[in-house]
Amino acid sequence: MKLSHFRDVLAVVETGSLRAAGRHLGVAQPAITRSIKELERELGVTLFERHAKGIRLTEIGAKFVRRVEAFQNQLRLAQQEVEQLKGRWVGEVSVALSTATCMSLLPKALESFTKRHPDVVVKISESLFQPIENDLASGKFDFWVGPLDPSGVSSQFAVETLFENNRRVVARKGHPLSSASSLADLVDAHWVRPTLSTRNTEADFDGVFERADLPPPRVMIHARSSLITIMAVANTDLLTMLPQQWFNFEAVASLLQAFDLIEPISAAPMCLVRSQGLPLTPMAEQFSDLIRKAANNHVLERARERNALQRL
Repeated sequence: MKLSHFRDVLAVVETGSLRAAGRHLGVAQPAITRSIKELERELGVTLFERHAKGIRLTEIGAKFVRRVEAFQNQLRLAQQEVEQLKGRWVGEVSVALSTATCMSLLPKALESFTKRHPDVVVKISESLFQPIENDLASGKFDFWVGPLDPSGVSSQFAVETLFENNRRVVARKGHPLSSASSLADLVDAHWVRPTLSTRNTEADFDGVFERADLPPPRVMIHARSSLITIMAVANTDLLTMLPQQWFNFEAVASLLQAFDLIEPISAAPMCLVRSQGLPLTPMAEQFSDLIRKAANNHVLERARERNALQRL
């Protein structure tokens, strides 16, 4: 079994056909076909099956490719780690971040990192934890940062709590209900439910009202992206609940307002999650340290804001 076998299999999976894989790799299609057949003979199984639009993985093939992807990711990280330990600050850092993290912790961390390491490529994906869990375990991502209940996370991950978190009731600027002082004042309002979240987090949207002995919120829109959530709330009288960190982003703060008379609503803490047992590369470790620094600054800033309000 050769590394070229793994390369060819992954190229076919990525492109969807033998011909496209050959073009992608700059290799003649017959060579790709031979490589796949050699690997299938060695394994004693069929990895791909043909269909009208090309080829697709068999069930065994899909499981095999998951292992190959993890192996390739770890090999890439090992090569980059050696180069970085030699003092060559090259390679890439690949992270996944929640929307709240992108709006609050990422800007300063990214500014500092790119100035220090202009030759390093930073790959950033926006996601909550559940959709990228397998990719984080395989090494495709170095780490993830976002709101998460640590008690529900697999032991294959190391979870570091950065700070406690909360959500706010949010509406457009000048909303007629902006003077509301409790959720009870909002029982007749209609809501936008951000559905990028996991089912447990979505259930907590209702749970906030249940714990206040109120009927469930009247959800009118299920928004499957951050942009849709912002635009729906900014252009209607609909309400939503968003992490406090969203207001660190000027574009959000200019369109939306939090209901200041309603107490912040407890939410899952902001956490940094990485694969257990394997260290980050030096570059990824530096980037994670900058995220930690940004998180600490966020906590200090929120404390200063609370102290200023108490003095009023």
